[in-house]
Amino acid sequence: DMRAAIDYILEPGADFVDIKITYHSPRRFDERIPNGFHGFMYTKRMRRFTGDQGFEPELDFTELGFIDEQGPSYSYSSPGELLSAGVSVSGFAANFSPEFSIAACGETERIHARLTVAGSGVDNLVQTWAAASGETLREITGTITNSDGSPAPGVRVHALANNDDYLTRATSAEDGSYSLHVPAGDAVNLITFRNGNENVERALAGADTSADMQLGAVGTINVTTVDQDSASAIPVRIQVLPTDQSVPTVPNHFGEEERNRGRLHVEYSMDGTASFQAPVGNWEVIVSRGYEYELFSEIVSVGDAATSNVAATLEHVVDTTGELCADYHIHTMRSADSGDDVLNKVRSAVADGLELPVRSEHEYAADFKAEITELGVEAFAYGMPSVELTTMEFAGHFGVVPTAPDPSKVNADAPKWQRYATEANPDEEFVTMEPPEVLANVRARPEAPAVIVNHPRGGANYFEYVGFDPVTAMFDNPEKWDEELSLVEIFNDSSWKENMNGTVADWLALLGSGRRIFAVGSSDSHGLSRSPVGYPRTCLAVGTDDPQTLDNDTIRDATAAGQSYVSGGIYVSASIGAVGHGGEATGLGTTTS
Repeated sequence: DMRAAIDYILEPGADFVDIKITYHSPRRFDERIPNGFHGFMYTKRMRRFTGDQGFEPELDFTELGFIDEQGPSYSYSSPGELLSAGVSVSGFAANFSPEFSIAACGETERIHARLTVAGSGVDNLVQTWAAASGETLREITGTITNSDGSPAPGVRVHALANNDDYLTRATSAEDGSYSLHVPAGDAVNLITFRNGNENVERALAGADTSADMQLGAVGTINVTTVDQDSASAIPVRIQVLPTDQSVPTVPNHFGEEERNRGRLHVEYSMDGTASFQAPVGNWEVIVSRGYEYELFSEIVSVGDAATSNVAATLEHVVDTTGELCADYHIHTMRSADSGDDVLNKVRSAVADGLELPVRSEHEYAADFKAEITELGVEAFAYGMPSVELTTMEFAGHFGVVPTAPDPSKVNADAPKWQRYATEANPDEEFVTMEPPEVLANVRARPEAPAVIVNHPRGGANYFEYVGFDPVTAMFDNPEKWDEELSLVEIFNDSSWKENMNGTVADWLALLGSGRRIFAVGSSDSHGLSRSPVGYPRTCLAVGTDDPQTLDNDTIRDATAAGQSYVSGGIYVSASIGAVGHGGEATGLGTTTS
C-alpha cells in the first residue's frame, strides 16, 4: 500500500548524482524498514576498491569504488551510512545499509545512494573523495628508472599507510614519472610492481613529497619459435618460470591482474616471438602449442643488461588429420561473472592449439570472429557464435550452438526463457517456461541450433532440476526432461577421474536407459589464470585441417551427430569396422547384461 518515487539529482558543478527516494505511506504508524538493499553486477569487469581495504574488499565500507584504468572510475555510497557486506557470487555483490523509518500518513524523503564520478584509475577517485569530505591530501611525485638509469614506464607504484591500510596507486608514464596523493602529514610506504622486475620499497615521512626509485638489475630474454616441419612461425604459449628464486609479487588487495600464478611471464604469442625482462639469475623458458606438439624447454642464464636468445623448434608429434577441436564454453568480460579481456582469451585459445573457440556468454549472443580477424589467425581458428542460456539458475544452463548474433535486438537476440508483455504484444502473460518449451523454441530458430546441457550437476542445474537418479535412470520430474536432448557437458574444466562418481555415472546411466547421449568437454573458462581455454576440448571429425573451410552448419552437425571425443591431452581414434565416433555399428551379435 506504499508508493515511491525515484529522483536522480545532479547539482550544477557536482561530481556526484544523488538517488533520492520519496516514500508515501497511508499507514497510521511509522514503518520500520530493516535495511536498505544495494546490488552490484559485473563486479569483475571493473575492480572494486575501498580506501582502506584496497581491491576486492571483503568487509564493510562506506564508499565502494569501481576502477577503470582507461575510462572514468566511479564510486557508490549511501551517504553517512555503513554498507555491510552480503552475498558475493558470479559477478554479483550485495550490500546492506542500516534500518530506517517511513513516517506515518505522509511522505518521507531519503537519499538512497550517491554515484560519484572521477577520472581514470584509483588516484583520481581518491582525490575526488577527499575533495567531497574536506580532507587535505599531499602530492607525492617522482621518477622510476631502470637499473641503467633509463626511464621505466608502466611501473605501478602502490602507497600504504603505516598500519598497512591501502591508500592509492599510480602508474609511471613513458618518461618514468608518476604522481599520487596521500593524506597530508601521514607517513607512507611505497612499493613498486612490474612483471619482470624485483619490487622496490621506499618509506616516506609525513613531510616528504618526492620519491625517486631505481629498479634492480635485469636482462632480456628474446624468444623465437618455428614449426619443425614447415620452418614457419606458429602461435605458441611462452612461459618464463623460476628455477632457484621466487617470482616477485604483491598481495591480492593491490589489485594487480592475476595471470601468472607463480610464473614470471606468460605470453600468448601469435607469431611465436616474445621479449621479456627478467631479474638476474637462471630462468626456465617453456614454449608449447597445445596437445599435438612436444614441449620445448631451456634454462636461460640472465645477466645484468645482457640479452639471452632462445630459438625454439616445436615438433608436431600427433597426427589429427581431418579433426579440429572445440571448446563450446568460453566466457569473457561480457559475462557478469568473468573479467577476462576478449582479445587475450582468443590469443590463449589459438596459442594452445584450439581451432574452434566458441564464445559462450551468459544471455548474450556473440562470437570471436572479429578478434580472430584482428589477430590475423584465420588459418588457425574459426569462431562459431553461441550463447549460454542461463535461466537465472532455476533450471540450469544450456549451450546453444550456433546462435547468430543480431546487434539490433536485445542481448543480440539471445534465446528467451520467459514470455512477457512487449510493445507488440502488451497483453502477454508473464510466464517462466519449462525447459522442453524453451528448447523447442531454440531448435526452431533459423540456425537450427544444437543444445548442450552445461555442467548438469552441482547446485541449481538441470539434472537436479529434473531429479535424475543415475541408479534407476529415472526422473523425479519427467515432464521437465527434454527428450530431444543428445549433448551433455560431462567434463567441465575437469577430468574423467574427477567425474567418475558424478557426471560420468549419469552419462553411463543415460546410455544404459537407451538414450543416445553424446558427451562433450569444455573449459567453462571464466578466469584465464585458473581455467585455461581448451581444457578439456571436444575433437570433431570434420574432414579438414583448415578452419577457413568451415561454417557454422558443419560444426553444428558434427557436434550433434557425436562425431567427436573429449580430450584432456590424449587423442583417441576408435572404430568398429568402418564405424567411427558417433556412428552406429550393427550386426555385432547379441548383448548380455
